Amino acid sequence: MEHKQTILLAPALSNSSCWRRDTSEAVWTGPGAGELFRATLILLLSLGILCANLLVICVLNSRRYSKYIHAQPRYLLTSLASNNLAIGLLVTPFGFLPAVYGCWPYGEVVCQIQALLRGALTQQSAVILVCMAIDRYVCMLHPHHYHKHVSKKGCVAVMSTTWIASVAIFGALVLPRGGYYFNSSGLLACDPFFARASLRILACCCFYFPTTMVLMYCYGSAFHVNKLRLKRVVCVNTPEVVSGGHMERLVAQERRLSTSASRTMAAMSLGFIVMVTPWTIQEVVAACTGSKPPPFLDFLATWLALSNSFWNPFLYWLLNTNFRRISKELLYTKILCRPKPLGPKQHCCATSTGGLDVCSVGGVDLFVYNLFKYYITVPKYNSTIV
Repeated sequence: MEHKQTILLAPALSNSSCWRRDTSEAVWTGPGAGELFRATLILLLSLGILCANLLVICVLNSRRYSKYIHAQPRYLLTSLASNNLAIGLLVTPFGFLPAVYGCWPYGEVVCQIQALLRGALTQQSAVILVCMAIDRYVCMLHPHHYHKHVSKKGCVAVMSTTWIASVAIFGALVLPRGGYYFNSSGLLACDPFFARASLRILACCCFYFPTTMVLMYCYGSAFHVNKLRLKRVVCVNTPEVVSGGHMERLVAQERRLSTSASRTMAAMSLGFIVMVTPWTIQEVVAACTGSKPPPFLDFLATWLALSNSFWNPFLYWLLNTNFRRISKELLYTKILCRPKPLGPKQHCCATSTGGLDVCSVGGVDLFVYNLFKYYITVPKYNSTIV
């Protein structure tokens, strides 16, 4: 006996429009307390996403912060912040008026484009997090291979390729007529529409499970190996007599900086998993049962997942002391046009490794400077002790 899968049809957008068909007469009604609450929440979240990610982009690409981060992580974090900025500019604000009036006021073409961006930008966020995890994995487990083969051009090429792939996949889904619909309870904007329940489940699983598994494996393996490595070189902090000891201390210092960046990125990845898990479960259950979730739960799960675009920069700001300090300086000097706040002048990232610093002075990396200075002064320690 053959079982044919049911083909679903997208709801007509005209049924959700704020205007009557073939007329310019409005059909919306006055908003209530619930509608105003949802609209306020959407507005505040959109503004938070825009401001937070603009701050991340400005600070990451400033000269003051370049000494604390390598080029590849900076490109990846800038790409993630730019993607989140696009979500706050092109996706979330379109839910404000529908939240107030309960209908779609922008027309069919805008709905189609917005559904395309909603799918592509959300998927691209997950892809960038995966690229960040792989980057940290290779950097911490295979540092020699990483610094030899990983380049800025390769990083830009990967980001460009994944972006084009995301737009192409969702373009093939959304651009044909019937590939989008107005989600009046969850997103309060236009979403991609799946003609088969199996496609909806497949899209959710491809978005969530590969991303989660790669993130957990890469960061878990990297931190485990790094923990074992630190146990072997714990004696680095003691004064060495041999000439190779100083070099080992510098390498250990570089590893600590890499570990700090990896921990921040791992926290952002964990935040992504926490935020999108309720929405993924809801989508899979709704597709399997053929039922629609309650409007309140649908709205809560959907916008909790979208709020990840705000929590990413917030977590980076919360866990990175240098980022907080430089963002405060830029806020005072560039936005408020005030003099730089007075405080201890700390231009280096000092740790407990024998007072060694890794920073930049006049554009020269002190990691290289200290290494060069050491080899210049080595003959002094080879003199005979009387």
